[in-house]
Amino acid sequence: MVSLDVSGAFDSAWWPAVLEGLRDAKCHRNLYNLTLVYLNERNAFIKINNFNMEKRITKGCPKGSCCGPGLWNIQYNPILNLRYTKHTKIIAFADDLVLMVEAESIGEAEKFANIKLKKIAEWATDNKIKFNEEKSKVMLLTRRKRKEQKSIQFT
Repeated sequence: MVSLDVSGAFDSAWWPAVLEGLRDAKCHRNLYNLTLVYLNERNAFIKINNFNMEKRITKGCPKGSCCGPGLWNIQYNPILNLRYTKHTKIIAFADDLVLMVEAESIGEAEKFANIKLKKIAEWATDNKIKFNEEKSKVMLLTRRKRKEQKSIQFT
């Protein structure tokens, strides 16, 4: 089992991927256009004493908005639709992702997992998403006591 954590998930939602997700879902044109306008020309302001700063925002889900989690899901959902083999199962909740791999040996599990992790990493790169290596974890789950080496190398 490989658990992946997205770095700054809701802050890193890439708007072109969100809009592409809406198009792929055949979202009604009015809702698509509303989302496009909602994300267009957003700015963040900060004022400290007499210092004012403004920055254009081009990614992320607007904080405190009702649509923020939905926008994230629209971008993140395609990761569930990547082609996975019968040896793998993928589960997502918010910005967490779990890859489960079933195999006859630890070496085979390592091989299957690395193939799928490469596919997930390519998707993440294409969608401007980064996984937090510090918070991502691997766990070996087995019912058998095996005499094979239990160290696993995932990339």
